[in-house]
Amino acid sequence: MKETKIQDRSNAERDVRVLRRTKHKALYVLAKIIRVVTVPPVMVGTLIILLTTLRTDVFASFGQSLLTLLFLAIIPVMAYPISSMIPSIKAKGREGQRNLAFVLSLIGYAGGMIYAVAARVSEPLMIVFGTYFLSVIVLTIMNKVIRVRASGHACSIAGPIGLVCYFLPPVCIVISLCLYVAIFWASVHMGRHTVKEFVWGSLSSPLSLALTAALVVLL
Repeated sequence: MKETKIQDRSNAERDVRVLRRTKHKALYVLAKIIRVVTVPPVMVGTLIILLTTLRTDVFASFGQSLLTLLFLAIIPVMAYPISSMIPSIKAKGREGQRNLAFVLSLIGYAGGMIYAVAARVSEPLMIVFGTYFLSVIVLTIMNKVIRVRASGHACSIAGPIGLVCYFLPPVCIVISLCLYVAIFWASVHMGRHTVKEFVWGSLSSPLSLALTAALVVLL
């Protein structure tokens, strides 16, 4: 409990420092709004809606789109309510939440990959699941093996944006890239990530997408 309070106080103090450095308080508020409305579950949900609306060859049924949402969004986000119910994780504050979120993301993405193979989903949907599954592996290699600090948040943002650029018309690409720039600015402006952390995290998703797409086409 004490560690949680210290971590929360540290986050609050960091926000205050950033706010004091910001000449225009409206920019700080704007950055915070961008961060809130582009959290990973919202991005996954938006991706599913766009693929359902603009493509007819991705999901075989509405139930399949719901299962995609379950594996890629709902299971990972369960880390936050679960962490508040487990004292040992709660005591670690945000660090405990992040670690649990990573574990549940791995479980969700792996479960989605198993489902995709077992259900023999469409090639586009296989690419979606494969991209998410490989991205968490690439992210682990970056952070644990190569020892570069790669942002998991950036990875979870770059994933759906990369998939939109891959599957949807050019106008969606332009909008997606503008959104990426806005999220990048908001994260760095608020001090949530450094430029290097965000860039490394972002790279994990397109690398995973390229590898997955190549494997699906070849196999």
